[in-house]
Amino acid sequence: MNLKRLRKKAQLREDLIQILETPEGKRFFAVLLRECHVTKPVFHSEESKLRESEGRRRLAMSFLNLLAEDDPQQLISKIEQENQNDE
Repeated sequence: MNLKRLRKKAQLREDLIQILETPEGKRFFAVLLRECHVTKPVFHSEESKLRESEGRRRLAMSFLNLLAEDDPQQLISKIEQENQNDE
């Protein structure tokens, strides 16, 4: 990865962090992760639906990886815990 791409990625990460520091950003991100089935696996007998679900999950995972490059599972666990507390 070249320096320009690294800077863009760092800026995108900072932008996402600022969004998530707002109550609106937290609510939106929680819904995004839930709708993309990041915390729960989804299985479909139809291959097209399975591909669609996996595409959604990969999109959400790309945001998680951006936020927690070292360990996205730690962030997923935190989100699952917060979702349980909200129920």
